[in-house]
Amino acid sequence: MDVRVSFPRLIVERLPPAGGACRIRGEEVAHARARRVTPGDAVILLDGSGREALGRLTRVDRDGVEVAVDSVREAADDPLGSVHLAVAAVRQERLAWIAEKSAELGIERLTVVTSGRTQRFRARPELAARLERLMREAAKQAERARWPTLDGPMPLADALRDVSAANRFLLDPSGESFPSVIEGSAALLVGPEGGWTPEELREAIAAGWVVVALAAGKLRAETAAIAAAVLARTALARGHQKVH
Repeated sequence: MDVRVSFPRLIVERLPPAGGACRIRGEEVAHARARRVTPGDAVILLDGSGREALGRLTRVDRDGVEVAVDSVREAADDPLGSVHLAVAAVRQERLAWIAEKSAELGIERLTVVTSGRTQRFRARPELAARLERLMREAAKQAERARWPTLDGPMPLADALRDVSAANRFLLDPSGESFPSVIEGSAALLVGPEGGWTPEELREAIAAGWVVVALAAGKLRAETAAIAAAVLARTALARGHQKVH
């Protein structure tokens, strides 16, 4: 049976195998009820692994819904290289916006970074649960079978060393123009309000990062992060066309 994009999409912790079943509770039940699903209706189950399960509702009651799985398949692969977005911790509502849009744009990994000008209270580990929930919901709405992996808060020194990609770019107004073509994969490092310190820029360059600037000039961190993500995806698309 072909998967139709109009089917309700429900998130589960782990996909059952074909022929298996699962019971769904909590927020996903509210979504199913909002879509007015009834026993016999088809739904798609997601767990962020890149696979999708097509199933049918077999039961709807006060405590949840039950789904019988007919088939499991790999979702279509993203032909472009991966993008890893690392951002210095900003205000909670702005970081939430970055997380949501990262999922919509197909970012593979989101890392929260602490730097010299990061206000420490903005990098609380307990923010992770909310950011992960927002990314799951955004990926579901965008009909993606994966959502970003969340890391951090991570010290900048660790990010400079540990974040890997074929192309690593640190955003700063002093940098060269953002590349129009990228081949392979990309990592983007976006600074906090107030920008990077001179010492941090020197450390990044020494670690092999390329300092690049956005044509729009100085932007808020959350705007710069998403603008850079869009530019990176576009540049990767051009690189993919060049190779193929």
